[in-house]
Amino acid sequence: MASESMNAKQARNQCAKGKRQQHQQIKNRSSVSDGDGEDSFIFEAHEAWKDFHESLLRFYENGELCDITLKVRLPLLPVDFLMGVVAKEQIVKQNLKCRDLLDEARNYHLHLSSRAVPDFEYSVRTTPRKHTAGVLFCVGGRGGSGDPFRSIECYSINKNSWFFGPEMNSRRRHVGVISVKGKVYAVGGHDGNEHLGSMEMFDPLTNKWMMKASMNTKRRGIALASLGGPIYAIGGLDDNTCFNDVERYDIESDQWSTVAPMNTPRGGVGSVALVNHVYAVGGNDGVASLSSVERYDPHLDKWIEVKEMGQRRAGNGVSELHGCLYVVGGFDDNSPLSSVERYDPRSNKWDYVASLTTPRGGVGIATVMGKIFAVGGHNGNAYLNTVEAFDPVLNRWELVGSVSHCRAGAGVAVCACLTSQIRDVGHGSNNVVDCM
Repeated sequence: MASESMNAKQARNQCAKGKRQQHQQIKNRSSVSDGDGEDSFIFEAHEAWKDFHESLLRFYENGELCDITLKVRLPLLPVDFLMGVVAKEQIVKQNLKCRDLLDEARNYHLHLSSRAVPDFEYSVRTTPRKHTAGVLFCVGGRGGSGDPFRSIECYSINKNSWFFGPEMNSRRRHVGVISVKGKVYAVGGHDGNEHLGSMEMFDPLTNKWMMKASMNTKRRGIALASLGGPIYAIGGLDDNTCFNDVERYDIESDQWSTVAPMNTPRGGVGSVALVNHVYAVGGNDGVASLSSVERYDPHLDKWIEVKEMGQRRAGNGVSELHGCLYVVGGFDDNSPLSSVERYDPRSNKWDYVASLTTPRGGVGIATVMGKIFAVGGHNGNAYLNTVEAFDPVLNRWELVGSVSHCRAGAGVAVCACLTSQIRDVGHGSNNVVDCM
């Protein structure tokens, strides 16, 4: 008995020591913490998994495998790594609770691929950790002075605060903005004198904006989307025309090409990539705001109509959350809107969700940490600098802070980089606070 007790005690001590060593290894590798005081284990590649695997064996031998696996957000792993490495681990396959966690991860990826998964629910494990959620960029736009901004503001999720990043080369309002592969792209817009076809790219590693190839058509009020590769520039307008033009930018070759035009001209359109399609939502055809929606299939090079929204709107924000498309605010033909609609491609249906706390036309929208952020806009009386966030679980918007500049027509995107990489430039040169 004494010998068995001693062996058990030694095993516990060895396991505890292994936990401390492994946690220190992973902490040194990733410098990542939940920010909530709890130890966290994050692995994103095979090398990290190899380090983690030895400790998993110790946890398995001591009956603590499920406890430690709960710390890992399996649904956020790339599906190839999840199924090719994690799912094949015998110690995971032999533990019922771990298999439940693996099923949750599988169902998460199936849900995002527009497969019907009965009773699927989101959890803390399907939400990125603060450190890995990226940086929210608010780029360009204009305020009460009327002059477009070249300034950008960045949101630190950990600090819950905004700061100014390096300015663009050009002033841009009603600019298209997107982030692809850890870089931010600003395309088109209006500089206060003329419409722009130029594009510039911000690289967090150099903290500089670099001019890239220009579009073929100069325009403002365009929307950008990407299915993980090329960038699509959709619609837009100039002083004479609303466009149905769509151009595709190849990042590697730094070249633009033309793809199939939309069925309808759309200035002030919203867009997002969802599963295997690019959606164009609302906008104005030169006569009236639109409720119609169409989507682009890059394999067929074709746009097709899908179910229209419940409300006509242009200058609206569009983002993706939990496999659904959300369209936020905008203008009808008379005034800014506070209404928000959600489209589920699995059922091809729209429904209304909670409205914004204030109407916002020309609002910038992006999804961060499982919530939709709405930045700035115009409420019919003044330009806004307030920011509010939508919680889909509570079906509620709440104010979560403000940017320094009141601005509408700004581009908003989330970049897969670290806040610490971006140089804080203070107040910037466009220190305009006039919101009227």
